[in-house]
Amino acid sequence: MTARPDDPHLLLLREHLTATNKVAQRFAWSYARVERLMPLNPVTIEALTDEDEEKLDAFLLRFNSLTAMVQDHITKSLLSVEEEDIKDLSRKDQRLLMEKLGALPPSLDFATIAELRNKIAHHYPDENAKQAEILNGVFKSASNVIEGYNSILRYADHKVFQDRLDIHPVVLLGSTPAP
Repeated sequence: MTARPDDPHLLLLREHLTATNKVAQRFAWSYARVERLMPLNPVTIEALTDEDEEKLDAFLLRFNSLTAMVQDHITKSLLSVEEEDIKDLSRKDQRLLMEKLGALPPSLDFATIAELRNKIAHHYPDENAKQAEILNGVFKSASNVIEGYNSILRYADHKVFQDRLDIHPVVLLGSTPAP
């Protein structure tokens, strides 16, 4: 792929990768802050302090933002640069196309990550078990969403920017290896 440096699609992809990198770094930081709380269950949900709940809220918000940026902004930008016609493709079809291109490994199961993002949108203030299930799922998926971003970043850097993109992969902080 030989795109011109002033190509608006290329500029938009770079902008989206840069912005998503910042969100991914904040998400990794939030992951480390909630790690000691995990895994959650209905009893531990009930015992959370206001500070713990605020940390978990930030963690969920950043997971949601990172997933949205990977799904919507980066995917669409990269597929545009790759000159793929995506106007009639669903998110699922776009994800499958990203997998086919080699930008997003199927092993990351981004479909499950997208489902988690949708579950976050439904608020369950009086259902501690449901809250615990969603938060535990997001925590377990953290490494996959980070690696999804990193994989697309590496693909774009190598294939589109000829290894001249000065954006670095994000490392998930924390002491517990992600499942």
